[in-house]
Amino acid sequence: MLLALGLAAAVSNASAQGSDGLTGLYSKDGGALAIVEGSNETLIHYSAGFPQGDSVGTCDCALVVQRKTPTRWTLNVAGEKEPWTLRVEPQRLVLETKAPTCCGAGYPGKDSFTRGTPQPLTICKVKASKAGFFASDAANTPRKTFVVSGDAVEVYLDPVEPDLIPARFQGPQKATAGLIKRADLDCAADTAPSKAPQTAQAPIAADKLQPFAGTWVELTRKGKGFVILKPCSAQNRSFTVKPATGEVVVQLGQEATTLKVTSLEPGKGAGAWVLGLTSAAGKPEALQWKTADAAKGTVSVTSPDLFSQSHDYVRQEKQSAFPVKQETGCDEYEQ
Repeated sequence: MLLALGLAAAVSNASAQGSDGLTGLYSKDGGALAIVEGSNETLIHYSAGFPQGDSVGTCDCALVVQRKTPTRWTLNVAGEKEPWTLRVEPQRLVLETKAPTCCGAGYPGKDSFTRGTPQPLTICKVKASKAGFFASDAANTPRKTFVVSGDAVEVYLDPVEPDLIPARFQGPQKATAGLIKRADLDCAADTAPSKAPQTAQAPIAADKLQPFAGTWVELTRKGKGFVILKPCSAQNRSFTVKPATGEVVVQLGQEATTLKVTSLEPGKGAGAWVLGLTSAAGKPEALQWKTADAAKGTVSVTSPDLFSQSHDYVRQEKQSAFPVKQETGCDEYEQ
């Protein structure tokens, strides 16, 4: 039940929107576009990777829609003067901007996502007695609208898990969007609106995981070949498959995360597999695995989150076949 303290939410011409619209998560290899539409405003979260010299640059942008037409939305990031544009085309959504501060240097200024049917947002239950909405301005100003314990809200769960997350409450006549404290919500089930709850899966037998066992070290493409890039202030990205425990430990550079292998299915083509991974919080992720060169011990992997920007790996025992390249610009880390 959405309540307001003596003030009805105003519906602006810029963000008036029905209960359906484009709400949902649009994903592709190396990127995600989450749209959270409400009658009061529309929030968008954009994340992506792009080539940046010998490494990969990233975008992590929280945007709010300022103006809408059926084919063109104008957006901005809190604290930025340069606007973004979202072109709503029949077959795709196209983001464009110039010099965004939420992207790394060299961002090409344009990205697109196929429209299709988006993945539904995550359903969370309000566990606090009252959870207030916050504005998407630089100060995250508290609003007068709030939801109460037991209410169901749709949210976009950023893998980084910020304190405030985009949320949407569908009322009888309108949908209200805004930011809600992550701590006020129970999202453990991670249940999508159109999906039935999943039953627990039996652990994968150790012998079935044995072909994937060991530590795999990231390769970076250099010209027509690969090198092992040694970062200035972090460890090389790698992951380790442990058949005995059914775990995959992913080293992300400056931190690591552990997931369980909950399913294993053949992929398309020889040497292709799909490993179903589940985080400690219950979040699922499908890892697409393909043997690239069995003799050299190389594989190509991809997934929507952990392996969205890092795809080529070699068995640790065979990494000596590839040259090591030190990342440039390391002097600043030595000061």
